Formats: sequence, structure tokens, C-alpha cells
Amino acid sequence: MAIENENLYRKELIEKYRGKFDQLFRYIPWFEQKLGTKTTRTYQGNDSPVASMPIPVYEPTVLSFVKEMNATGLMDRNYVYVYSMNNIRNAQDELTFIENAQLKDMDAVVGILTKYVLGGMTKGYLWPEGVENGVYFHALSKIKELLEVWDEPLA
Repeated sequence: MAIENENLYRKELIEKYRGKFDQLFRYIPWFEQKLGTKTTRTYQGNDSPVASMPIPVYEPTVLSFVKEMNATGLMDRNYVYVYSMNNIRNAQDELTFIENAQLKDMDAVVGILTKYVLGGMTKGYLWPEGVENGVYFHALSKIKELLEVWDEPLA
């Protein structure tokens, strides 16, 4: 009975994420290639730089990813709770948590992604930072790995 309940729980969790993330996994090679590189530039305008305000210009791939992540319906505005519950304080803590994540931690990994996706709407530096520090790459890779590993029924 316990194994049946666990299989059912795992199956529901996997179905919840697989349908939402299958299309997002195509970004993994691009994020891997861009690890540690700057993916934004600043547009100063054609006129005198003194009279114009600098505008950040983002890579189209980052914008597409952000748009698709928002469309998943998994973005939780209460992602700060994930950070406090798991004692995540900085980017290194995020990467360590993602690296050690298990299937039960999927919501927390998505919470970390949410910080960068939703947070980037008001703090524009977060979108390219998620590429540069590897959070997007590692989170998507971990989600893919967990879905593949756990998509087998228990004995």
C-alpha cells in the first residue's frame, strides 16, 4: 500500500512538471554555452549620451525563456519562502541546493527559478544574472535529470 501511494505521488509530481518543462529543456544547451558570459548590453541612444537614459538590451533567447517560464503557471510569488525555509542566502547557496535537490525538492528548484524570472521584471539585472551564474542551466538540468530518473515505478 505504501509503495502504491508513493508511486502515485511520484507519478502526479512527474506529470505536473513534465508537461510544463519538456519544451523548456531545449534551452539547456544555450544556457550551458553562455555560462559565465554577459548576456545583456546597454543601449545609450544615437544622440548625446548625456541626454539619454541607458536602456538594457537582453538576449532574445533569455526573453523567450522568461516568457515561456511565465506561461507554465508554476511561478509562485511566494518564492521568498523557499529561500528562508532552505537557508538560501546567495547564488552559491542556490547552486548547492539545486545540485543536491531530490524529487521532493522540485517546488523549491522552481522557486529559485521564479526569483530570477519574476524578479527580473522589476530588477532587470536578474534575467542575465541567472544565465551568467548558471542558475537557469543547473535548475533546468536538475529538473530534467530528476524527471528522467524518477519516471520509473518502484519495484
